[in-house]
Order: sequence, then C-alpha cells, then structure tokens
Amino acid sequence: MKNLNYFPYERNRYFYGKLLSVDDFESEQKYMNDKRRLINRFMHGCGVVCGLGVVPVGDDTISLEAGLALDFTGREILVEKPVLKKISTIDGFSANTPERDGCQYLCIEYSEYEKDPVYHVADPDPDGESVCHNKTAEGYHIYLTGQEPAANTGALSYYEDATLVYQGNNIRISQVFPKYAKSGNEFDFRVIVENLGQKLPISFGYELSLEHLNKDRKRWIKLFFDEGQHETSVRYEIPVTVRALDVKDVEGSVSLRDGSFWLKAGEHVLEDGAHEGARSERYPVRADNTVRIITGSIREAVSQNYFSEAMQEILNGNYRQNIYLARINLIRAGDAVIIDEVAPMPFCQYIRSDILSSIREKTAEDELKSFKRRLKHISEQIIPETLTETGLQAETEHLRTAEGVVSIEFGVGGLTGQKFFSQPVAHGLGLGDILVFCRMACGEKDRYLCHGAYGIFEEESMVHGDLAIRADRSEGTFTVGLKLTRPTTAGRVNIHWTAVKTRQEEEETGQRELFIRPDMVYLSLREDYSFDVFFTGAADRRVVWSVREPGGGTIDENGIYSAPDAPGIYEIVARSAVWQDVTASAFVVVRDTQVTG
Repeated sequence: MKNLNYFPYERNRYFYGKLLSVDDFESEQKYMNDKRRLINRFMHGCGVVCGLGVVPVGDDTISLEAGLALDFTGREILVEKPVLKKISTIDGFSANTPERDGCQYLCIEYSEYEKDPVYHVADPDPDGESVCHNKTAEGYHIYLTGQEPAANTGALSYYEDATLVYQGNNIRISQVFPKYAKSGNEFDFRVIVENLGQKLPISFGYELSLEHLNKDRKRWIKLFFDEGQHETSVRYEIPVTVRALDVKDVEGSVSLRDGSFWLKAGEHVLEDGAHEGARSERYPVRADNTVRIITGSIREAVSQNYFSEAMQEILNGNYRQNIYLARINLIRAGDAVIIDEVAPMPFCQYIRSDILSSIREKTAEDELKSFKRRLKHISEQIIPETLTETGLQAETEHLRTAEGVVSIEFGVGGLTGQKFFSQPVAHGLGLGDILVFCRMACGEKDRYLCHGAYGIFEEESMVHGDLAIRADRSEGTFTVGLKLTRPTTAGRVNIHWTAVKTRQEEEETGQRELFIRPDMVYLSLREDYSFDVFFTGAADRRVVWSVREPGGGTIDENGIYSAPDAPGIYEIVARSAVWQDVTASAFVVVRDTQVTG
C-alpha cells in the first residue's frame, strides 16, 4: 500500500536449487501488481468504473452501493455489497461538522489490512508471543471532507483550466475556461460560486479585460452575481459566453481589472475594489485564464496535448487524488445534524469502459442522424431550392450552420407584456440572409430546451414568453427579443440558437464583397485593436492586411493593428487572398490621449 512507484521493473529469475526467501515472494507480487496497476492508470484513469451509488436512508444514514473504482495509482477499490453508514460514524465527520447548514463530500480510497494471525516460530519476540498475519486483505476506506478536488487535475485537466478567483468569508469563487477555442466562434466559460457557510445571501461583481476575445464587440466584460436571484443552493454555475477573434494559433486571455472586485453578504460589504491593496493582503483575488485559439479541430488538439504530456503528468502525479462519491448537504437542527440532500458524483469522476464508450458512440451517431433529419426537414420547408434529390449529401454541401447561447437579462424579474432584448449576436456566417432558430432553456442547470407554445409546460423555473429574431444582413448579427406572457422572478434566461445559411447563395451570385468592422476606430498612441472581416459571395475568406500610409502602424495576419507613435489618420486595407480586386478599407484616428469611439 505504501509503494506508489511503478518503476523499476524487476522480476524473479528462477533456477534449480535457488533459495527462495520472503523478499523473493514479495518481489514477485510487486512485479505483477505494478504491471497491472500501470495499465489501469494509463489505459483507464482514476474514478468510478461502475456502481458506488450513494443514497440517503432516513435523516442520518446513507447507503453505499456495491461497485468498483480505480484510484490514482491504478489500485482496484472493490465494494462487494451495499453498506449502511450513519453520517456521524463516518471518519472526518467531527472535523468537518458545519457550524450551520453546509455541505460535505463523501470520498472513498484504497485501503488494506492484515488478517488471519498465526504464531511466528522463526523469530519469537522477547515475550515469547510473536504473532504474524497470514494474509493481507485489500479493501476501502470512506471518509468526509470539506475540500474539493484540486484544480487542473484528472482527465478534464487536458480540456479545461480552472482558476481560484477568491476564497474567504466562507465563500469560494472559481473560473473554469476551456483550454482550446475555435477561431471566430463563441464559447462558454463558467463562473462557479460556492456558499460554504455564509448566512446572508452573497453578491459580487468584477470586470475582466479580454485579449483576442470579445463580448458583444467589446474588449472587456462585467460579471455580476446575486444569490438572491437564484434558487438557494451551496453551489452555482454561471455560464458566460465570449467570442474568439478570427485569429490563428494565439493565446486568448482574460485578466482582472484592478480595483473592480467587490463582494457583499446581504448589505454588509466584505470586499471593496476601492481598497484593492488592503484586500489583497488578506484574501488575494486572481482571475487570469488563457485559452488557445486554433483553426483546426479542438478534439485533435486535446488528443495531441494528452499524448505529449500524459506520461510525465501521471508518473509525476502520484499524489493523493480523492474519489468523490457524493456531495451531502447537511442541516443543523439543534445539536443534531441531518441529511438534507445527497448529490451523487458531483465532479463526474467516471471511467468510461470500452463497452460504455461503444454505447456512447452509437447514441452520438443516432443523435447526429436525428439532427440531420431535422435540419433537412427545416431546409426543405424554408429553403427547398438549396436541396437536390441527393438528400443529406446536398444538405451538407449547400448549408452552413452555427450555434451558440445568448442570455437575456431581466434584472429583478419582469411583468406580463414586458419586452426584453439581447445584445447583438455575431453568428459568424458572414453578411446576407440567414435563418435563426431559438430554444429557451429552463430547469436546473438548463436541463430542458423548449420551443413552440411555452404555456404547455409548467416547469417552476420556466420563463413564459414569445420569442422573435431580428437579423441584420449588413452587420452579420441578429438580436433576440422576448415578450413575457407571464410574470417571472428569474434574473435571466438562456436562449440556445442555431443559424443556417446557404452556400449556394455565396457561390452562385458572383457578387463578391468584403467589409471591415468597424470601419472607423479611435485609438491612443501604441494601442492595439482587432478588426473583424466579413465576406459575401465568396467561400474562400482569406485576406491580406496592410496599412496604406508608411509609418502608420502595423497589422498582422489576424487583423490585429498596433498604432504608431505619431498621431494621425491611417487607412487599414483588407484584400482578398484569391480575388485581388475585392478590397475594403477602415480608418484609424490615432490621438495623443485615449478617446473611445
């Protein structure tokens, strides 16, 4: 149990007359165990293989179901039959008992113990009562902890990057970013808020500066959270949608704007951005994340990252990684602590077996076929001229699609008949006509997507209203409007959208045009700015950037302009890499002092 190293590999070499000692037999066992555990760790990972469900049985008892898991060194953890445990008898309960309502995590780890004592005659102790154990039994140990798994560990560390923004005053705030994003596409990162014992509802806000990213064409984003606008919980996940600029193989990043972070419990100010220095000494705040913006496949990029880093990551990472089976919400009632809710596998530490992977691949194929059938049906009804008798092949040849999520903010809710609008959304399909289809999210963690007559379903968290879309053909954007048909106390609603455009229109019109957005911008000396480019009537969207005036600054292949040291008005030129006569211009006014435009 104490050996956590795989290497070196040495096995016994047998010959006639060899004297076998205890060391030889232990070496034999170690060799076979290490080989098996190495394969377990590299081929399967760490987590639950099957079973090990946790369900409440009464107010103070849980049931741990039979199952199998692999720990962080590849050791098998087997629970042969269901086990009932009172919450107060589980190791760690006393140390982690909350002073008020809170949550604890039930974990499991590998354990072994000696059994079958026998009298040892070879080396009796001075008292003449030397006893040795005949067997070592492999088992498990369950315990409670208030600590979450360390950030950036496990399988998801190859796909996501987590940053602890703030921890203090019984509050923890984290940001989780994907490690890769597709150039020109929108993606979500998550802000995770945990109330670890703060009695009053918490609220906070801060601002992030964006590099090679934007939000509604802005280079910064303002985040806000008010616990009073959410169903009471100990953990909240807020998705935030941003867009990667049309750049190639660069690092997009976010960083905290100095002095912008504030935090309240009720009306009591816990942290104030105006006193940044004093706060940072006690509870430092960090909100830096990076995302690699690529033009290729994200799946391939993650795979290559794994192949290049997994060996050292696993071999150097033989530190304790807990397996979290359940989050248990506890309520204090006088001197007693009772179970309020049990949430199984809060961090999804599952191991996907070959059987399960095959099932998931099959279901994914079926879902893709179903989506294509729905898209074909939509296309035949609305734009039949884009389809031919070849069916789905024609669909994939003639249609381009994009999808994403846009949020409509209500603030403190809304009344019947009240109208709300989203910010303009860049769909990324270029200029011209598009079709946009929207579904409204509802339920816990946006479990359901609804469209049609919203009054049919009666979900408690559902927002009832009529949706409309206004597409701007000259800007390549659209806006979602919502008119409430019932009052709501929700703070926001997420709208999932799918945009569809025909390639046939682009290829057959022969009218190729190129636009730069924005067409005029005001900058300070040496300030950077990223321009977007839009095409119509052209499938090949590569451009060559330049600055017309000598000494007028520089612009790279991704459209990122750097202003010069001298003030003036400079022309930015974008030229199609294929059609030399297709060009567009934008103008930059560079001033001695920063002016927003």
